[in-house]
Amino acid sequence: MSDFAVYQSDDFTVEELLQAARGESTALSPQLAVTLLHAKLGDDAEQPLTELASDERADARGRHAAVLALASYPSAHQVLESLTASHSELVAEAAAQALR
Repeated sequence: MSDFAVYQSDDFTVEELLQAARGESTALSPQLAVTLLHAKLGDDAEQPLTELASDERADARGRHAAVLALASYPSAHQVLESLTASHSELVAEAAAQALR
């Protein structure tokens, strides 16, 4: 018997992952949901990650993870710059870190 769970991105719909990432579901932690969303969508994850990172109502942990994931997209530089002024200190610090 295993003491840990194995999650696959194919086990969840994009909407399920987004709900968990925003903190609207307890099925997954927001951070894990963002990781699985990024794995599921690959290059197509930039837009949903941008929307999540910019959503002030979303869970700060999911937003933080989305910001860090956006660092892998050169075209997200402007979004990351704007997020350094976020009201969420966690998000603002992640954006500053992603820009380094």
